[in-house]
Amino acid sequence: MNFFKFSLPLFLLVMIIGGCNKKTSTTLSPSTVDSLKSVFQEIDSNLETTWQEMITDDDEKLDNLRRILQEVEYSGSYNRLQLDSLKKDIDKLEAARYDQQTMSDSELINQYDSLTNQVLGEVTIFTTRLQQFEQYPIMGRLLQEVFEADDRVLHHRIQYDKIAKQYNSFLEAYEPDIQVVARQKNLQPKPLFELQN
Repeated sequence: MNFFKFSLPLFLLVMIIGGCNKKTSTTLSPSTVDSLKSVFQEIDSNLETTWQEMITDDDEKLDNLRRILQEVEYSGSYNRLQLDSLKKDIDKLEAARYDQQTMSDSELINQYDSLTNQVLGEVTIFTTRLQQFEQYPIMGRLLQEVFEADDRVLHHRIQYDKIAKQYNSFLEAYEPDIQVVARQKNLQPKPLFELQN
């Protein structure tokens, strides 16, 4: 993405000028504070934008799973108990989703991913085995969109981790002055999707 081309060099430049190993509070010049504020705001904004894009794609995936089941209902020939069970599974999947705080529990992410794979597999099998599947091409298109959205979610996770690492490095480098720079108290490092050693 374009913001990486801009923000990473700017971030590295500021880190070099300011000194990455600065651990003791110093009096920052107004121009340095302004530069650091700009860098921090960009990182923070990019982090939030990437998170929202990921959630939007995840929502689209869930919405399309529900739309597939609606199309099945329109088709008129299906197992009602199985369809109702799949609807409940999609609701459970949505309720199990992590947020920016709970994602610090890697087991929660694993559970969500496992449940996602299970629901996607079950809906795919249920739908494609219908006798009338070929008569309702929208079902196939929606299934394709579901898997495309799922792939985009994984891409967003990678991008989120890259920016979160920048965020965490910034907090560490400017810890004594972070309240002045960020105008926020008690900022904590962001958890990552990737497993930490």
